[in-house]
Amino acid sequence: MKQIRVRKYLLFIITIFASFSANIIHSCAMEYVNYNGIHISNDEYKTLLNLGFTDDQIYHMTNETYLNNKDLDAKLVSQTQRYYKTVYPTYGNGYTVEISKDEYDSADTANKEIRGTVNTAYKTVVSSISQNGNKYRYNVSTAWKIMPSTRSFDIIGIGYSDPVSISGFVNFNYTYADPYGNYTTSTLYYNKKSTSTGGSAVYLLPSGQINALSSTLYYDVVKNTNSTITTLGICGDYSHAQSSVPQANVADYSIGISGINLQSSISGYYDAIPCAMEYASVNW
Repeated sequence: MKQIRVRKYLLFIITIFASFSANIIHSCAMEYVNYNGIHISNDEYKTLLNLGFTDDQIYHMTNETYLNNKDLDAKLVSQTQRYYKTVYPTYGNGYTVEISKDEYDSADTANKEIRGTVNTAYKTVVSSISQNGNKYRYNVSTAWKIMPSTRSFDIIGIGYSDPVSISGFVNFNYTYADPYGNYTTSTLYYNKKSTSTGGSAVYLLPSGQINALSSTLYYDVVKNTNSTITTLGICGDYSHAQSSVPQANVADYSIGISGINLQSSISGYYDAIPCAMEYASVNW
């Protein structure tokens, strides 16, 4: 009789433990819900990160972008992040310099003015190379920590010089938040290029008061050679307009391994920053 009671007690403990374990497993597999109400599983979230999307981009991701990327066979190969500061003097044009991560992190978002300047804006650029099945994915993203005072036509792009070709579309979108914390994601562009040396897009920065601004551009590439490719190199670049750019001239640029190359008709409107170069060792 005692053995029966012990067996029943053990069976009860096992049942409780199994139920607890199942709840733990279910909890680990719980879906992440982003700003747009999209339920994203842990595996899907990892896939999106492997494709070069940042946490913030996943949080604000649209359903279309999510559906187009969530089931891909992706592996992040290499990634780099660079930081920049744009200073707008009281007189004359602004200028942009590359800074350290520590300086970027310590930038005071509450105090946007510094002595002798109108405004100092901070942004970061992330470039990544991912394996996407039998293709490779190139991704570049930008995010402003302190919003720029000048809002005109900005350019974002990824250039390359390897024997590859863009497969499918050049994908682009940008996201911004109003003062009330409402986010809007847009795919509106004024010029998009898909060439033998890269892909890019021109877009108009939103006017008025905004508390967040980011953009991303990505595309897949396929090899166009029978030889084995051992190195892939990209230049993720971003050109910010420091004065109002005529819309008729926004296409006066090219994209390549040196980044965004501005023609003389618009070069004076934009800042010049070192692009986020990224190389990856591959066997393709």
